Amino acid sequence: MRWYFLRHAKTERVSWSGNDKDRRLAPKGINQVAELKELLGVLPITSIRCSTAQRTRETAMACNPSIPITFSEELYLATLKQWKRMLSNEAQDHMLYIGHNDGISEFVGWLTGTNIHLQTGALVTVDFLGLDMQSLGPGTACLIAYERPVV
Repeated sequence: MRWYFLRHAKTERVSWSGNDKDRRLAPKGINQVAELKELLGVLPITSIRCSTAQRTRETAMACNPSIPITFSEELYLATLKQWKRMLSNEAQDHMLYIGHNDGISEFVGWLTGTNIHLQTGALVTVDFLGLDMQSLGPGTACLIAYERPVV
């Protein structure tokens, strides 16, 4: 089973409301998304699960608005424990998850047995090596690719 994990593109430091969840993409993030659109366009992604934060919504919609997107409050600043529960219960082949640090990096590191830090706009491809979701655990996936727009 192959999964894709994307940390949202670069954002403004402070939102118009002062609420972290309302932060929008910065000009650099908009440029990153343009490059991500090309990267994602060649991948066989079947569905997207995305945090409800404004920056992840903008990242998802700009990357490929034709793929079905489910917005999940649980993905907003999800912890390692939340990531484990989500994937154990609903992971699908070729699914793209769009989220935030530190949880997304911690989960990918736990899953692949690597020390990894996803920078803004980073896309990671992971192959799950287990036979079923009950075998989800440390080192049960292989890190296939780490890509990030150069802008």
